[in-house]
Amino acid sequence: MQMKKILTLFLATSFIFQSCENKTEKKTTEIPTEITTENKTEEELAIIERNGKSFYDWYFKNEFPNIDVIKDKNGKCKLDTLSYFKELRKLGTISEKFINKEKERTHVCSEFISTINYTEYEEADAYEYDEYCIDFYYYNWLKSQEHPEGFSAENIRKINSNQSSLDIYETYNNGGGNESPLSTVFLEKEHGIWKIVEIKFVNREETKPEKVKIYGKKWYGGIVSLNISETTLAYEYHGQCVYFYPVKKISDTEFEMIWARNMDCKFDNGTDKTFGLKHFPEIGKPFAKYTLKNNILYTEYYYKEWVEKYTEQVQEDVFIQKYFSQNENN
Repeated sequence: MQMKKILTLFLATSFIFQSCENKTEKKTTEIPTEITTENKTEEELAIIERNGKSFYDWYFKNEFPNIDVIKDKNGKCKLDTLSYFKELRKLGTISEKFINKEKERTHVCSEFISTINYTEYEEADAYEYDEYCIDFYYYNWLKSQEHPEGFSAENIRKINSNQSSLDIYETYNNGGGNESPLSTVFLEKEHGIWKIVEIKFVNREETKPEKVKIYGKKWYGGIVSLNISETTLAYEYHGQCVYFYPVKKISDTEFEMIWARNMDCKFDNGTDKTFGLKHFPEIGKPFAKYTLKNNILYTEYYYKEWVEKYTEQVQEDVFIQKYFSQNENN
């Protein structure tokens, strides 16, 4: 009987001791869970920093590249945005939102430079194309003509589950490690990856082409140049041949060209031909509308079929789709 009591007491004591051990183990397993959550936050901020500064890592490593100008199959210039966007996509951290904004930013320069012969571009003076392609002459992503020795990423922020940002500072080691704020990089999560969607500059003026006016300026395109006043449009083939057309002003950025046959020219440009068409230009009636947008003068012809026939049978590059102004000092 005594042995049964001893055995029962031993088993009860063992059960209580084991229960206490289990409770102790449960308590100790809760601590690593808190550490893991903290580690995940730090790890995500590290990823945001790495991805957010990846563009400037590439930019500095490749010595501040601008988009190259290459020669196309027709001997004209071409802005090589294809290679540029390919390089950005290879980083794996650049959003298509960013690339679409870059397409928009470079569109005017791309349109303009495509009208220039490549040999002419190679021989051009400094700043000859700055009215449309200012990026040729300075570092766009530094907004400067000089570059710093390095950069740093600071103020890494996770704004919410889908947005984050960080600040880029230029560093100058020779100046005692001085830093200057450059830009803020904004990121968004795409398919689980933090990607750059925008770069905004801090205390730096965006260098944009000065807005030009239609009237009182010379415009170039094809084989003619246009001298436009508020009453007259002069088609200049060269110094010894000019055709004059009345202008109907619509606004400061838009006008209509009225058809005429007034000229000061030693040759006939063939604009009196009808090409057997029922719909052809008539003296005193609107022939085309010109609209200024992003410093490019676009043309909408009211007699499209006649323009096509004239281009095919008489002379190319007279009636074209767009014209560009040129700096007066060039």
